[in-house]
Amino acid sequence: MSTREENEIKKEFQLERIIFFSDAVFAIIITIMVLDVKLPDIVKYSTESEAKSAFLQVLPKLSAFIVTFFVVGQFWMRHLRVFSYLKKYNASLVFINLLFLLSISMYPFALSFVFNGGRMMQYAWGIYTYVSITYFTTFTETLLTGYLIRNKELLCVKDPDMENVLRWKIVRINYFVIPVIFALLYCTIAFGFDNRIFFGFIITYAILIRVLAFVYYRHHKRDRITIASLFRRIKVVEHPAKPKRITRK
Repeated sequence: MSTREENEIKKEFQLERIIFFSDAVFAIIITIMVLDVKLPDIVKYSTESEAKSAFLQVLPKLSAFIVTFFVVGQFWMRHLRVFSYLKKYNASLVFINLLFLLSISMYPFALSFVFNGGRMMQYAWGIYTYVSITYFTTFTETLLTGYLIRNKELLCVKDPDMENVLRWKIVRINYFVIPVIFALLYCTIAFGFDNRIFFGFIITYAILIRVLAFVYYRHHKRDRITIASLFRRIKVVEHPAKPKRITRK
């Protein structure tokens, strides 16, 4: 085996380590979140009504976990889609990926406002923290996607449809909008701006993203998860065999 082949095998192994490490972080974060979703000691409840009351008390925690589970799951699915184009890596990519994983690892802290219960669930800054972590994760995801697209000739497999699959025309707007969101949040907290301005801007931006997705990518084929797709059988398209050419001597 030549030195070049050995280096290629080494790079492939190290790339797999990056992907496995990223998947492990996602799995650990989701596991940590669910550990705090549990009923109080059921032994002390002697009647069914008391046990039901305990379940109702833990229901907000369960609901918050389910929502956050799918939020983190969406980030993992997009991370999987982005890394499916990767063939090489460098130090900058590893750093941006670590920054993205840092933002993902902050979700248990965001959920702690709900899990601790009490008056903390009523504080606005508890909601602000959750929203901030979500948009910080979105921003780091945008950094990761943008870095791969700018360096796709070196780091990614050749695919002319890569930018369409990753919806880069829409995603790159996060470079400008998310700093504005954090600026509005700072003004809301520090200067007492009406929080309806902050949440109104977020809702408007979410609607704008939907509209732009319809404008730019309505004809682009992409795997979409719907209730019907969960029960639909995947059609296998068989390409007919090419007829053999008969050469005359």
